Amino acid sequence: MNEAEVRKALEAKGCLYTGHFIGVSTKHLAGYCNIDPLMPNVKLVGELIKLIVDNFRDDGVETVASPAVGAIPFAHWGAQHLMVGSDKEILGVWADKVSGAEPREFIFEREGFAKAVKGKKVLIVEDMINQMTSIKAMIKTVRDAGGTVVGVGSVAANKGVSAEALDVPKFVKLCSVEYEVWAAEDCPVNGLCAQGVPIVEDIGHGDDYKKRHPDYSGGYIKLLSD
Repeated sequence: MNEAEVRKALEAKGCLYTGHFIGVSTKHLAGYCNIDPLMPNVKLVGELIKLIVDNFRDDGVETVASPAVGAIPFAHWGAQHLMVGSDKEILGVWADKVSGAEPREFIFEREGFAKAVKGKKVLIVEDMINQMTSIKAMIKTVRDAGGTVVGVGSVAANKGVSAEALDVPKFVKLCSVEYEVWAAEDCPVNGLCAQGVPIVEDIGHGDDYKKRHPDYSGGYIKLLSD
């Protein structure tokens, strides 16, 4: 499956949106990739994860780690695919979000998870990388736990995401999902806020933004059915 086919699959499952969204970074986005509609399709998800981890078969991966919650299945799927044809056990773990932490933080708080990372070569697998806030926090969590990050892989990523930007040896994405981004302070000046474009509240972090800015002049909309 090439990049065009991956994008077509994401579009077919309703994962790609255009509009006015708020990212976890608090930046304003002119588009969004939501992998959730894809997740019930187990066969397709497995194929995509295999495509990602195949790029890291020669990197000595000992543990596959993912950030909670949406990417949790990627850790076990990724480890399972890497073990096919190998007699080496590869572990799979995820890191939980630290509630209320600003900026975003993760922690290996479940029994045995930190041990599965310490001293290991770790591949981090994510679903979508937007502004790199979460993935950078995940990379830090792995390193703080004593793991060596051999690379990062994702189903999709926005422009600007690279191995250099993430400070990792290797980065692989199956699909580029690119859209304009504005810092919170810039959007009212030259972004979608200045144009009065309604903010989507039920995808991304628009609901949190609404709580802080209930009087936003452009208003709020929902795209998902109840």
